[in-house]
Amino acid sequence: MKFLNIAVAVGAALGCTLAYAAKVTELKPAEVDAFLSRPGYVVLQLTSPDRGCKYCIGADQTFDQAAATSTDRNTVFARVQWPVWYKFPKMGARVENGGIPRQIVFKDGKEQRSAGGRPESATALLAHIEKIRSLPPAPGKDVTYEPEAEESAPVPAPAPQAPLTAAQQDALRLYTRKDLLKELVAACGKVAPPKAVAYERALQTWTVAHAGALNEAAMLKLSRTSRDDAREEATLTQREMRDVETWMAKELNITRTKGPGEESCNGLTAYLEAGKR
Repeated sequence: MKFLNIAVAVGAALGCTLAYAAKVTELKPAEVDAFLSRPGYVVLQLTSPDRGCKYCIGADQTFDQAAATSTDRNTVFARVQWPVWYKFPKMGARVENGGIPRQIVFKDGKEQRSAGGRPESATALLAHIEKIRSLPPAPGKDVTYEPEAEESAPVPAPAPQAPLTAAQQDALRLYTRKDLLKELVAACGKVAPPKAVAYERALQTWTVAHAGALNEAAMLKLSRTSRDDAREEATLTQREMRDVETWMAKELNITRTKGPGEESCNGLTAYLEAGKR
């Protein structure tokens, strides 16, 4: 939707010039596998400059801020992007197809976990990365064999996780809706600046009403990181985006080519304050 093509606002200042600041290494798809073979931690962002990828808009800026804010000299930040967002390029066996934008944490060339979709802020992304670093490797990852352990019996990989339940699917779709509503509220704030605070307050009311499901979705995003999980989540995301677009056109008179007016924003406020799904 045209009005959703709004870059994520630049965050707070990045600290003193003497502090360590990581830089993001831009990679071509063919360079990714070799780059990930290095020792230590690598946080890889997958995204696209294609304006058709609404979640991608501004994700690169927030990722750059996180890299610049990071004080961890043992973590490298890199990004690979491609022009048509849904045409996922070949990047080697280390990177699985899935939704974008996405940040993946690797340690010594092995994927640990995904650090979510579009980051809400640099601070939130760094906290997510730190959380991943404190966790054991994600279930379902391939077992590796150390040279000195060649005669030992291999440890079997954990069984794949069960498919998402209906309630879990609803929670993940609700998480997608939250992101879209957040962008819509920001757009309404530009349409009617005097009401911007009221719009934000209404969004907070809606978020609190669905806090349980949103927290469950956040935990699911952290724990489910296999290839099948990524595909399932991407399907849910696309479905929810289509449903939200249909709802906005029908209930708020907002389409791909027509952004929100003050009347539409008033309708949005009523919806949020009612805490509806």
